[in-house]
Amino acid sequence: MMVKVIDKPLSVNPLKKSQVLGAVTAFLGIDSCMPLVHGSQGCMAFTKNFLTQHFREVTPMQSTAVFDIATILGDDSNLHDGIKNVIEKQSPKIIGLVTTGMTETRGDDTKATILRFREKYPEYGDVVIVPVSTPDFKGDAETGYGEAVAALLETALSCLNVKKYNTKKQVNILSGMHSTAADIDWLKRLMADFNIEAFVLPDLASSMGGQVTRYYGLPEEGAPLERIAKAGGADFTIAIGSCMERAADVLLEKCSIPYKKFDTLTGVKATDELISWLIDYTGEPVPEWVQIERKRAVDAMLDAHFSFGGKSCSIAAEPSLAYSLGRFISEELGVKLQSVVTTAKEGNFEKLNAEHIICGDMEDLEEHLSDSDFVLSNSNALNICKRKGLPLYKVGYPIKDMLGHFHRNFIGYIGAMNLTFDLGNICLELDIEESHRI
Repeated sequence: MMVKVIDKPLSVNPLKKSQVLGAVTAFLGIDSCMPLVHGSQGCMAFTKNFLTQHFREVTPMQSTAVFDIATILGDDSNLHDGIKNVIEKQSPKIIGLVTTGMTETRGDDTKATILRFREKYPEYGDVVIVPVSTPDFKGDAETGYGEAVAALLETALSCLNVKKYNTKKQVNILSGMHSTAADIDWLKRLMADFNIEAFVLPDLASSMGGQVTRYYGLPEEGAPLERIAKAGGADFTIAIGSCMERAADVLLEKCSIPYKKFDTLTGVKATDELISWLIDYTGEPVPEWVQIERKRAVDAMLDAHFSFGGKSCSIAAEPSLAYSLGRFISEELGVKLQSVVTTAKEGNFEKLNAEHIICGDMEDLEEHLSDSDFVLSNSNALNICKRKGLPLYKVGYPIKDMLGHFHRNFIGYIGAMNLTFDLGNICLELDIEESHRI
């Protein structure tokens, strides 16, 4: 089904988040990387507040704090001073330079500015500076996330020595913005048991998963710079979600590393596809714990299938997450998809069997909920669901009124089982309420 783009002069209760937010999120998954937002102080403040509420962790980032006079004059001083201050005060190994709508509209050439910074301050030559173009008026958070990872690889591979890992099979895993810490940890365990040396980029599970027990001024425990340099020496790349395809293309073009894109790893069918590929690629047997998880996921679907009969739902989320959930819910759980509202046309939405697929905002979601029994969306959909009297299953960005969301599995057999039980319980409660009314 084609995606319908709602054309209106303003966004009401926006679902879409800016590319800046996505790019900063990606850089938070890199060890000793300081995201530097090139724009006004407010651009950085909003992003920092948003991500702090979502992750409930320290979210280091800085701003060049461009003000009105600097905007008009348009010289390099703000950006040079910002980079210099970050290096001197925080000592990062990498700076993720994220542009905003204001500096993009002004026409700043950040790559040329970085070259002039290198000439002016040669003593800071060991710090990797990654410029990424992320204007607010283009794309969404997911595209910004993908652009940041692609820019990081382009920059790192051009200035660092590419090395092989060791004798094991070496695979890069480009994790999408919708991947939780539990999802990333599941992938790491799976790859290790298939005798694969896996490198996850970005690694938000390590940096934002709550394992750093002290205050820190730079992201810690994420993907290290040394491993990013070795990404170009891997044997293969796995890209999770359509937004990671450009980053995989960078590795293909620069280092001739083939890749496979998985549009989703949510559900038994999608996980079967991944496991089948791993068997063919490694020749290793399926680990026993994976076989057990699959049996439990299938049993969960068998237990819950009566609960889903005659039910319909709507989804409002970022493209990769909306597609993953929509495909699993409609194809494997048998729930009717009434409306899928997302933030960009990119993806495989034509494969979804939904009544409405809309590129729009939360107002569009509310207007297309007439036959839905429950909703899957972020915390900002709560008031809509209260007005409509519908249960809300919280997914996506932001989740600011719930604990532990980042440690829930959505991929793999265990993710399929958890989603089946969670959504099945919602439907059971709806049936109980209906029987009491009768």
